[in-house]
Amino acid sequence: MGWLHFHRTQSLPPDQAEANHELAIRLFAWCFIKGTRDTGEIPQPLLAPLAGAVLPFAASTLERARETMDPAGQQLAETLYRRILVCLPEADPERALCLSHLSIVLLLKYGLTLAASDADEAVETARTAVQAAAPHPPLLAASLNNLGLVLHTRFNHMGVLADLDEAVDALRDAVEAAADDVPGRASSLIQLSRALKVRYENTRALTDADEAVRTARTALRIAPDHPNLSSHLTTLGSCLAMRYERTGILADLDEAVETGRAALQCVPKGWPHVAPDLSTLAATLLMRFEHTTVRADLDEAVELSRAAVRSLPAYYPAADHALYLSVLARILLVRAEHTPAADDLDEAVAALGAALDSTRGDHLHGTVYRAHLGGALLQRAEFSNSARDRERALAELRQVAEHATAPPSIRVTTARLVAQLTAASDPAGSAALLEKAVMTLPEVVPRRLGRGDRQHALGTLAAGLAVDAAALALADTSVTAPDRAVRALRLVEGGRAVLLSQALDTRDDLTSLRKRHPDLAAQFVGLREALDRDAEPLPSTGGDPAGGGGDGAERHRLAEELSLVLEHIRACDGFAGFGLPPHLDELLAEAAHGPVVTFAVSSHRSDALLLTPDGVSSCPLPQLTLEAVLHQAESFYRALEDATAPDRDRVAAQRTLRRVLEWLWEAAAEPVLTALEAVGHALPPAHNEDELPRVWWAPGGLLGLLPLHAAGFHTDTTTGTSPGARRRTVMDRFISSYTPTVRMLHHARRPRPAAAGDVRSLIVAVPDAPGLPPLQHVAEEARRVRALLPRPINLTAPEPHDEGPRPAPGGDVPTTAAVLARLPECAIVHFACHGATDHTDPSRSRLFLHDHDTTPLTVSALASVDLDHARLAYLSACSTATPGGPDLLEEAIHLTSALRVAGFPHVVGTLWSVDDQMAAEIAESFYRHLFTGAPAGPADPGPGPDRAAVALHHAVRAVRDRYPATPSLWAAHLHSGR
Repeated sequence: MGWLHFHRTQSLPPDQAEANHELAIRLFAWCFIKGTRDTGEIPQPLLAPLAGAVLPFAASTLERARETMDPAGQQLAETLYRRILVCLPEADPERALCLSHLSIVLLLKYGLTLAASDADEAVETARTAVQAAAPHPPLLAASLNNLGLVLHTRFNHMGVLADLDEAVDALRDAVEAAADDVPGRASSLIQLSRALKVRYENTRALTDADEAVRTARTALRIAPDHPNLSSHLTTLGSCLAMRYERTGILADLDEAVETGRAALQCVPKGWPHVAPDLSTLAATLLMRFEHTTVRADLDEAVELSRAAVRSLPAYYPAADHALYLSVLARILLVRAEHTPAADDLDEAVAALGAALDSTRGDHLHGTVYRAHLGGALLQRAEFSNSARDRERALAELRQVAEHATAPPSIRVTTARLVAQLTAASDPAGSAALLEKAVMTLPEVVPRRLGRGDRQHALGTLAAGLAVDAAALALADTSVTAPDRAVRALRLVEGGRAVLLSQALDTRDDLTSLRKRHPDLAAQFVGLREALDRDAEPLPSTGGDPAGGGGDGAERHRLAEELSLVLEHIRACDGFAGFGLPPHLDELLAEAAHGPVVTFAVSSHRSDALLLTPDGVSSCPLPQLTLEAVLHQAESFYRALEDATAPDRDRVAAQRTLRRVLEWLWEAAAEPVLTALEAVGHALPPAHNEDELPRVWWAPGGLLGLLPLHAAGFHTDTTTGTSPGARRRTVMDRFISSYTPTVRMLHHARRPRPAAAGDVRSLIVAVPDAPGLPPLQHVAEEARRVRALLPRPINLTAPEPHDEGPRPAPGGDVPTTAAVLARLPECAIVHFACHGATDHTDPSRSRLFLHDHDTTPLTVSALASVDLDHARLAYLSACSTATPGGPDLLEEAIHLTSALRVAGFPHVVGTLWSVDDQMAAEIAESFYRHLFTGAPAGPADPGPGPDRAAVALHHAVRAVRDRYPATPSLWAAHLHSGR
């Protein structure tokens, strides 16, 4: 009958033809639904055109289903599209459109069922649609856009990052494919912006945040009158607010508020989908309140968020209701912090409870809502002193901390919170929670992120985590004392210097791999170097940098390729452990060269973990509290400033420095030495100083700011006069070295390829860096050192009185490029120049070479180098071993550690600014001891770079003996390495 009606339209007047045509389409739709196609009446060649004629009806059915979330409409649309596909031949271009629409139908179905099979079918159907659309450019952009939307939605529910990566790639392709379709291009740009925003929220890659803002701006610029203008404005506002959270640039936040208000003004009257616009502006106003504390913003945010929840149509998916309820709860909890009110707290708890109840299945956001509910219950418990709320909160938070698929950052945060609340009552359970949190840290900072992004992620989560975990492990009396100590050391090793450890994972000795699998070795090195090329992670300026975000996408691809190459290498015979952390037995073996002392200074307790040939033991340090270390470090560095200021009391400053060193002896060094003696490490008498033993310090955190090697009573002349007496200083009883972790020490001692030919040295001297005060004694230091180093290459800037940029004889001007080019051929490098620590971004701490203003030699640049034949680096510059940034102290990110990662097993660095005249004297003395001294004892390997710790010890102690009351002159220099 449908065929007859269709046939009649060919000879009827236009008005009647249209009515008959519509009736024919509906009848054909009914035929498709029932599975009968009037095959006896409809010629086969006309079957596909008629099926195509039903497509508009199917599309309108889909649109109604999307607007009303009606299950019956969704089912009708699904049936229509499936029947139409049966009728369309493979080559028909309308198959692509039909498949793409069917993927959206299946996505709607998944929203109703939350069945993973529906989501999977939606994704596969969308991928098939893209393949079908490839020969038909007009259809390709829409198919790619829908594929991106489907993948993005599946990620939101299941949290598989590969889906989000594929969505971003598909949407970028959709933007390119829609070059001639301005509205379509704008829609794809907005979808891309949203996907990038979500990816930033999950990975914290700043490039994604910048690109999200940029793409949203582009969409608004090319389609200022787009039908979905309010939605586009809201997307830009949310991206700007997100970027503000990362960068703190207030201009982004103000623009986000203005954009959000503009979006609401564009919403059509009676529009049922206004909730996103209301809720986004509410969240943005909350951010501005937290910056300005203007109460009007907070109150408006509450009302807007309540309006968003009220505006949601009942047919919206439960997951959408949960999202807007959670935003409302967050705003209410902030208001309750500033003006405690039972009503706000009750409403917030109820909203989060409803959000959690609405999140069925294993939805990605379920654990986030549960974590927020736990926090809200805790806040209410503190307000009302409710034990019931507190217990319920702990139960909710424990579930999140132990949930394997919860976002890693949420797991770490909740584990720390529960452990903090239960440490006194349940140290064993708290220790177990923090142990899981420590082991989760590598998931927080995958290699796909740039260095700056990984620093940011760690700084907000990991500060103090490892030492808190170690402290609670040591308090867990359900475990034997030796096992407690081993566990504590393992936790500190796992949670300290995480970024350095990641770098070491790709710095295994490649000699054997190159011999047996040269192609794999070449692939591995190429990928590692490409990822390490993240030299200068500059922060966002709030502008919109040019480019398409390719750098971030390229990092993702490279990281995936590197993972695959590592899998192939580890599958090769004899390479199963390639690029993996050393086993505990391998770490324990490092004590054969001398004890390693790892400090864990926590708010719970403080201990030294002593690694000796007999195993691991702990030494409680009750005086070394976190508060005491903070106070002493602040006093020490204030005194250092006063010691060189012309208008300050320099004598009093030196007295303060000595008092801190004396406190450091009593609180840390002396108890450790006593404990080492107790486990069989007797110390030699003072008169036999050439047989001083070695010790390696791994201080970490705030303690890493203080010179443990210089702890003691250096002006005390009452000891050391009798043959058996020992002075109360570390320097008179030990030869000190430093290492961020035992693992890094293990790396420094790994077998290294033999140097080809004679050892060469590189001298980099910059007495007058552009824009900085001249260093009057650097040129003299370079001349002294040149006479002592083997086969020196000179990179020496012209002295101030020279004309033009003429290098010293036999050398070049010391630029970053020149240094990096020379390093691979030199086993020893000596820098004499200005240095500085960047406390905001320690990876940008730098040495000031001739081109420091354009191409600085930073931690990032040095850490990306891999030098097989490196032996010794001497940094005669200021603050080259100072860990920067209070949240990243445990990471030990500084120039000294960067050179360790680059391959130097011995590095001499400084903890603070040094006098360049004294620095030249210490450097000359160091090299004289290094190359002319005879072995001093069993721990002394004799002349050469491996004698660096001994040589520095003698050079520094000689200055100390002359100026014992002036520690600022000699205590800054330290040795790091094997």
